[in-house]
Amino acid sequence: MKVSKQDFLSPPPPPPAIRDAMAKAIERKLRGLQVFDFSSGNIGNLLLNQKLFGKFEIKIEEFSPDELRQIADGLKNGLIESYYPHPKGIAYSPTGGTEPIKKLVIRYFREIHGVPLSDDDVDRVTVTAGGQQAMTAALRSLKHGVNVLLSRWDYAPISGIIRDHNLNEVRVEVNDDLSINIDDLKEKVSENSVFYISMPNNPTGYVSADNLEAILDILSANHGGVVWDAPYLFTIIRLNSKSAVFDKEFLWDVLNRFKKIVEKHYEIMCILSSLSKTCLIAGLRFGFATASKKWIENMEAIIGRENLSSPTPSFIAGFHILKKFLEQPLSYEWICKVLADRLTILIEQVGDYLILPKNGMFGALYVLVRTGKAEGKVFADKLIKDYGIVTVPAEQFYGGPVNAVRLSLVSVPWSEGDEAWISSVNALKKALEKISSE
Repeated sequence: MKVSKQDFLSPPPPPPAIRDAMAKAIERKLRGLQVFDFSSGNIGNLLLNQKLFGKFEIKIEEFSPDELRQIADGLKNGLIESYYPHPKGIAYSPTGGTEPIKKLVIRYFREIHGVPLSDDDVDRVTVTAGGQQAMTAALRSLKHGVNVLLSRWDYAPISGIIRDHNLNEVRVEVNDDLSINIDDLKEKVSENSVFYISMPNNPTGYVSADNLEAILDILSANHGGVVWDAPYLFTIIRLNSKSAVFDKEFLWDVLNRFKKIVEKHYEIMCILSSLSKTCLIAGLRFGFATASKKWIENMEAIIGRENLSSPTPSFIAGFHILKKFLEQPLSYEWICKVLADRLTILIEQVGDYLILPKNGMFGALYVLVRTGKAEGKVFADKLIKDYGIVTVPAEQFYGGPVNAVRLSLVSVPWSEGDEAWISSVNALKKALEKISSE
């Protein structure tokens, strides 16, 4: 497997001693070898041979939609394995994940993203406590002073991570259709720089395989790297001026286009993902990443210094949910149908206020709303104070003052008929109309 020089990365530090020793002990146990473990203050191990529950049963309700059954099955299996017959969920487990979990993650990146990993490439993947931990570790693995390029519109926490790690933030402008301005990128890119991109984009919903490929071509020519943050990959829907529609064949066509691009450029990429959005388990904190051995080694050292353990029950449940998803990807279909329906309602009611992609597709879970002459924070404060409507000011996503706020398409709980969403959108419409008339 080819590996680029990657001079933008810091030299990997030694692995944290406690984490390294604990991981070796657990790997020996998984292989059935004898272990005399004096490695850590893993006090949960004191109860590992005890049975805390005489009975531990979970019955899954017969419910619709069927696409969510695999999530319920995975959660059930994870809960039982975590606490019955022995409470392994209260013990430490290695940050970065055990070998069985990593092998599943390898399969995910190979089958979904097209990264040519072998089953033995466990040093090219890591499992993290959510996608955000993977994102933070990926950026903190860069050398101080490296230029990190990102779209004018992108995920809000990135700027803070860049500044805190003494990296240089370079915003690249976007066109009217929300695509990256490639001419501006060519002017601002430098040798050994790194581009961070969320695609589908948070907060704009913009999706374009061609845009990602152009970025990769330019960064590759400048011996740089690309961090592709891709937790929303299974949220891609069709979009026109009047509605949004879920089209399964269309989604997979886009995914296959992304795969071909990754097959060409994977050696300069750090790809981040999670099950948070695909399987509706954001609170479990189960993310993962693939990159070069050097990049992953850096990430695991950073995480291992700051966390003695992974969230053990979450990783156990995540293993079961990921396994079921890879066997039969289904949950995303329900999610995409809900997203399409909710976005359509939003377009019908407040379409004139929305900032939407213009290339016929949409992804991620958020929509930008214009706020007229008011800056986003002022507008958001007024919405919550006067109308009880909670939005997020868009300034931090934009990297400066901007007259927009971000709406989530998923924070309102769903039920048959989605009346809570309809009610929320109606309240938003009335507020927007009243504020606009003032």
